[in-house]
Amino acid sequence: MYCTYRSVPKGLFIDVYHNLKKTDLARRGLQTISLEKSAEKPVIVISEYDSVDVIGPPDSISNLRPVIRGSLITETRLQRRLRESQDATQEWNQRFWSEHNSKFTKERQNYVDMHFNKTNVKQLTAEEMSEFYKQFLDDNWRTHVTYNMEWYRKNFSLLSLAFQVQIEKMAQKLL
Repeated sequence: MYCTYRSVPKGLFIDVYHNLKKTDLARRGLQTISLEKSAEKPVIVISEYDSVDVIGPPDSISNLRPVIRGSLITETRLQRRLRESQDATQEWNQRFWSEHNSKFTKERQNYVDMHFNKTNVKQLTAEEMSEFYKQFLDDNWRTHVTYNMEWYRKNFSLLSLAFQVQIEKMAQKLL
């Protein structure tokens, strides 16, 4: 059995079985997917005959779960294009939310510090914080609209590619 080795961030929670049916697990056994825990960086071993995705815990800044997509030896050009597009979309999304959430945290801390200096109150009320949230959303309205439009464009592109892959698979079964 030929295997690929993918290095993943330390402490990555492995949720690889979500794409496998219980009958597949019984048929394949637990040898298909394993985690080498003794390594400095955990290494996930996935057979090239299995197309499984590995899902990690949420990122502490972006709150998005990292996904390592499985690829097959027999992957067609169209399937590879879909997988690479999914990875590029994931990276773009990760970058946006990391920057956005960092900016939000920094501005929120500045707002809280400013109010502490003025009032010497140890905790802000929900109403006082709602002023900050509204101001932040108003200031970043254009960024959110731009993000949403790009997100829709990328997802429709992925849907189109996924549809083409399914048609390709059906055509291969007929031949």
